[in-house]
Amino acid sequence: MKKNILLGSIVTLGLILSACSGGEASKKDGQKTNSEKVEQKITVSTPAPISTLDTTQTTDKNTFTMVQHLFEGLTRFDEKTTPIPGIAKSIDVSEDGKEYLFKLRDDAKWSNGEKIEAKDFEYAWKRLIDPKTQGPNAYLLDNVVNGLAVRNGEKPVDDIGFKAVSSEEFKVTLEHPQPSFLSVTAIGWLAPQQEKFVKEKGNKFGTNSEDILYNGPFSLKDWDGASDTWTLVKNDNYYDEKSVKLKEIAVQTLKEENTGINLFENGELDLVKISGQYVAQYKDNPGYITFSEVSNSFLDFNKKEGTPSANVNLRKAIALAIDKKGLTESVLADGSKPLNGLVPAGLYENPETKEDYRKYAGEFSTYNVEEAKKIWKVAKKELGDKVKVTLLASDSEQSKKVTEYLQSQLEDNLKGLNISVSLQPANNVHQSRADGNFELSLSGWIAGSSELDSYFNLYVKDSSYNDGKFINEDYTKLVTDAKTTNANNPDKQFADYKKAEDILLNQEAAQVPIYQGAGNYLVNPNIEKVEYPLYGGYFFLRNAEVKE
Repeated sequence: MKKNILLGSIVTLGLILSACSGGEASKKDGQKTNSEKVEQKITVSTPAPISTLDTTQTTDKNTFTMVQHLFEGLTRFDEKTTPIPGIAKSIDVSEDGKEYLFKLRDDAKWSNGEKIEAKDFEYAWKRLIDPKTQGPNAYLLDNVVNGLAVRNGEKPVDDIGFKAVSSEEFKVTLEHPQPSFLSVTAIGWLAPQQEKFVKEKGNKFGTNSEDILYNGPFSLKDWDGASDTWTLVKNDNYYDEKSVKLKEIAVQTLKEENTGINLFENGELDLVKISGQYVAQYKDNPGYITFSEVSNSFLDFNKKEGTPSANVNLRKAIALAIDKKGLTESVLADGSKPLNGLVPAGLYENPETKEDYRKYAGEFSTYNVEEAKKIWKVAKKELGDKVKVTLLASDSEQSKKVTEYLQSQLEDNLKGLNISVSLQPANNVHQSRADGNFELSLSGWIAGSSELDSYFNLYVKDSSYNDGKFINEDYTKLVTDAKTTNANNPDKQFADYKKAEDILLNQEAAQVPIYQGAGNYLVNPNIEKVEYPLYGGYFFLRNAEVKE
């Protein structure tokens, strides 16, 4: 017996956030009073350029923000980050919660007018998980029947537990029930791809705005693969195009906040992310929006043998030597909060007890200078009295502030430790980490869905994101059990994850959590219905519109 799910009634397991825009910017001369006649064009900024629009390969938050505007999966997130119907018009779920039958919309089309078919999902998902073309987020399909075995190359890709059973029906079979699965299918990484188009474009696919097909509320123009500016244009072939009010969204990459502030003040920019001193300056502005993000910033170590950061006592000393409260209150001063765990608060709660995972698991590696100094003495006996470590970080304004603070804290509290800072453009940082060319790095993460595994997967043995080469078999087994065998037993799942977190943060100090971020924006007051998703991007403009 199967049950039909109306996605609009599903509650995302986690904190639900939404905010309507409000903001203050000068009105332009000649602005029309009839809201229907107001020009539906806006300009927004992002802190980094797009990396790739091959949805199976995207990783960074800025690109993901664009992806969620340009592509749509079987489900999509509404203004409360709840999964609702996307390309699927209905879903049948088996009583045991393992089998999903997605029925596609009749009017779902690609930006070239061709119909989207179930085989487009099968092709894209296989590209994501096939070892020959595998993307970094293939782990999202580990709970699909044979998913982990296929990802690890132990079984052929055709043995995977999903397939197009007809042109309009896509069937997925899971190993274990997964309460958050419809949240996962809303992630842009699981959007469809048309096989004919991908093969026709070859190596050019996803590298510029012309060599891509879109199926979301917007399409893209004027992006050549390296552009700092581009434009989102309303996709008239989108099945719900009547709900999309904005005609054009001009996007600018701005690293310097001051530049964005000036443009906003002059009415040349309608949405800009701010932090630090600007939060205090503009917090009473009608256009100011603030909320806690389900994101974390942390220090990551390269554990390659022969590097100072491979020394566990060095890592433990660093983990205890940072006053995170001082950072969030005195330096960031933007609503960010100290974080002493891998997973930020507000991501996921036990569906039975309603307890948030972060509260359940508690805190790890809290600030303790005296203990840090004791461990540092041991580290110096193993490494020498003078230890030099390079800290890799992006060249954004906020990263500069954080790295300066961390450098000062660590050198003051751990005498003999010298921290040199290497600031690089965001995409270069991603590449340096992927190549293993770092010792210590300031990194960040925001989940694409409410999955706890989105954070724990970063450090499993075979993870595409495990750039520091952390290997602990007990950790990997606990994480694997939590997302598979114990996926439908919240108490056991939480216990597994807590044990894994203890290994990662206390026993091995493989990561140092720093802070949970806050979202702070200035938004033109004439723009309504800007959405700030709980996970998966900076902002979402599907339903936004310019009003009088």
